[in-house]
Amino acid sequence: MGAGFTFAVVGRDEEATLAVALRCALGAAEPGDRVWFVDSASSDASAAIAAAHGVEVVAAPEGKGRAMQAAFDRQRADRPGDHLVFLDADYEWSERNIPAAVRAEVVRTGADLVVGTYGEADRRRVVTPAAYLPLVTALAPEALEGIDIPLSGFRAVRPSVLRSPLPPGYGAEAHLNLEAGLGGDRVVSCDVGGFRGSLKGYRNIPAILDDVADAILDSAVRHGRLDASVRPAWKAWLEPVRALVADQPGPGADDTAFLAELAAVAARPLPPVTAALTSAD
Repeated sequence: MGAGFTFAVVGRDEEATLAVALRCALGAAEPGDRVWFVDSASSDASAAIAAAHGVEVVAAPEGKGRAMQAAFDRQRADRPGDHLVFLDADYEWSERNIPAAVRAEVVRTGADLVVGTYGEADRRRVVTPAAYLPLVTALAPEALEGIDIPLSGFRAVRPSVLRSPLPPGYGAEAHLNLEAGLGGDRVVSCDVGGFRGSLKGYRNIPAILDDVADAILDSAVRHGRLDASVRPAWKAWLEPVRALVADQPGPGADDTAFLAELAAVAARPLPPVTAALTSAD
């Protein structure tokens, strides 16, 4: 392949773990590749740490999607044929060099979107089974193909995949999945081994759920899969899911009853996709 790669480590106030992610990106880069730290309005020493590693700092507004959009905009301006390889800065440990594995899969397959599949023994996944999968299965099933861990922050993306701007927050990965799936791009997953990231006490999970759900619903409306008039009903369907997620047990706590209740709430019938289906003739 003639195109190169830009590795974009994205983070905000991640000085405790940023060096690990930067070393992985630098180790994955080959001659002609670039490594950036996309700084989402950090107030700590993150930018200084990146500079000390010889990595270019790309300033971006607060919000994961805004930061990733800044990387896309920069890439399109000077190297639009390259893949962007994203990785999150809260990267504590990995079994393998994850960005290197993702890069190798792009070279091997030529895919437009490569999503890293990783094992993380201590993390409880709730947004994917309780929100992402029900909504995408109903509204954009094409976006399920080729992706094993849909909200993975480890991914390589050809800039042409992004046909509409990213949402500002945590919905960026969901948005990219739907852009690729509904746009007919080639999507593959690759196994990148074990990984450990910061759990943050699950404090950010309700916000992630909100942003992911909004990204899916907005995309479904934009692509004619969901009438805008019934979007509020879908948001209302999500309210019991969010309430459970906001009150979930802490990391390492017994979650048997919680997961059973979450599965039952996520299995409820979904609202109709058009206003015409909401009333009888």
